Amino acid sequence: MLESLKEAASEVSRERIRGAAWSAERLADALVEDEKAGRASCDYIDDIVRVVISTNPTMGSIASLAWAARESCYRGLRASDGASAFLEYMKWSRQKMVSRASELTKGGPVTIMSISYSSAVADILVAMGQGLRRAYVLESQPGGEGAHMAAELRKRGVEVILVPDAMASSYVGSADMIMIGADNVTSDGCIYNKVGTRNLAIIAGYFGKPVIAAFEPYKISIEARCGEVKLVERSYTADPWGEVRYYLFDELTRDLVDSIFSVNGLGDNTAPQLAALRRSFEEWVSSRLGGQPRRT
Repeated sequence: MLESLKEAASEVSRERIRGAAWSAERLADALVEDEKAGRASCDYIDDIVRVVISTNPTMGSIASLAWAARESCYRGLRASDGASAFLEYMKWSRQKMVSRASELTKGGPVTIMSISYSSAVADILVAMGQGLRRAYVLESQPGGEGAHMAAELRKRGVEVILVPDAMASSYVGSADMIMIGADNVTSDGCIYNKVGTRNLAIIAGYFGKPVIAAFEPYKISIEARCGEVKLVERSYTADPWGEVRYYLFDELTRDLVDSIFSVNGLGDNTAPQLAALRRSFEEWVSSRLGGQPRRT
């Protein structure tokens, strides 16, 4: 059972470049495929949730997919109905965010610095058009996700410079703002993003540059609290030392993030704001499934 979902889970667990949105979409597609083939149903919802969450317990997007599938089963529908509604919301919310990109350039063309690979940030930067003077992207070692981000932006016509991580302080002063993605957002305002993001935010604070976290509401984990999110560990080899272990994600507390950018545009990184955004996601999915969301 769940052959496609298990295969997708293995792929997501191994993925080193693409982030929270891609991971959740890959898993949702696999769940729909399994149900169509008769390999998944609400009889196995606990197994479905376990497989989904195990791929990356840090990512809020994955937890939200699990919520949508379980919510669908609670309503007497199929787990894949929840996954399909989740996929629809992913598309809608990204389009909504991108449509508000001009809010970031009202004072004229801006220079933005970022880190790691965020498809949301990439789409927003591209949508800025002439309002974006240039982008600086940190290389994001270990892993080098920023190099992939910079290459993607260059391919899409953005003037971009790839910056070695150790030179972040040499470029932050030339940026108008820092824009980061988010793999998870807690209800009390902690942002989780690729390791190195906290250092970038601290440097930005020194230079007086605002830090903006861009994410869709399904990345908000309403049950999670700062300091309680399980962080994925990885390792690399540093010759001649040997293995070096590190946490894949940094935790940025509310004092390190000035604003958020989501489906309603710019907003404050406050608990009421985050709760409203999360509620809007649940209500949107519920409207597709029928009725009001069931709170557990």
